[in-house]
Amino acid sequence: MITIKRAVAIFSAVMLMVFAGCSLVYAEEESWTCPGCRAINNTNFCTQCGTQRPETITCPGCGEKYPVDTSDIFCGNCGAKLKEVVKHFIRLEGNGFDTPEEAVTYYLEGLKNLDFEQILGAFAWETQAEHFSTETKLRRIMTYFITQRPRMLGDSDFIRTANLYSLLAAQIDAIYSSLELYILQEDHPLTSTSTGSISLEEDVDFEKFKSKFNNGRVEKLAELTNIRFFTPDEMTGNKFSMGQNPENYIKQNAMYGADETVDLPAVADVGDELLYCCPTVARYGEKWYLVSVFSMTNNILGLNTISQAFACGEGDISELIGY
Repeated sequence: MITIKRAVAIFSAVMLMVFAGCSLVYAEEESWTCPGCRAINNTNFCTQCGTQRPETITCPGCGEKYPVDTSDIFCGNCGAKLKEVVKHFIRLEGNGFDTPEEAVTYYLEGLKNLDFEQILGAFAWETQAEHFSTETKLRRIMTYFITQRPRMLGDSDFIRTANLYSLLAAQIDAIYSSLELYILQEDHPLTSTSTGSISLEEDVDFEKFKSKFNNGRVEKLAELTNIRFFTPDEMTGNKFSMGQNPENYIKQNAMYGADETVDLPAVADVGDELLYCCPTVARYGEKWYLVSVFSMTNNILGLNTISQAFACGEGDISELIGY
């Protein structure tokens, strides 16, 4: 799970990002204190929590080096402004994976381990934000939806940073929604009521509803095993390759700016239930990452919008995903 220290570190990274400027230089010979967990390290990544080594600030005027978390605003040697050369030093994404299957397996094992940080580590965040084209996305759908993220146009560092965290928020929300539906099942407001809400008029109602989140469903995810993969055509009965779908797939995924993208349906056993997911996985250079829990395969299957990250339940796969 994301700890308070980790959250503070990420928040600090965002603030530094917003007021960012030029590039940074490592001070590799020295030990450093991890800003995430305060462990002392000599390596490029913290051995306790994985945070990337903080980089030093190099004065643009005289080359004097300062710790990245220095409170100095100006260089004490020449008076040049230091804060304009500060960049964020926490990288949200991991190092990528050699195959799409490895990326999806890491994602699913994050669910199994109840480790949200591992789940997020399967995704490209900075890399995707660097290559993502909001213009391509808007030209594809020719509609500007206020509910879609990211949606801001522009090439400034500020907008790229805003879009990065918008991508992060969109994927977290999708995972959150799928997890909520998995826990509540028939008690979920969108399946148990026509309004998508449940009125809790008395305290006894609240306590009864609160107890539904402690039904052991989350803990059952630890039983996840036997991950296997399928092609989109195997999962959709060859509909993925029919008609305009292949052409539309290329156009739709062009927004990621990746060297290659694939839909990768995966099925796993969770006790007596089946779990299904089909994220979009992209290759940037030699490494693969998840870029979205949404995919064209999910669209073809008509998967519920609140179970895009994963669907899990009893019955065979056709019953699970509704075709």
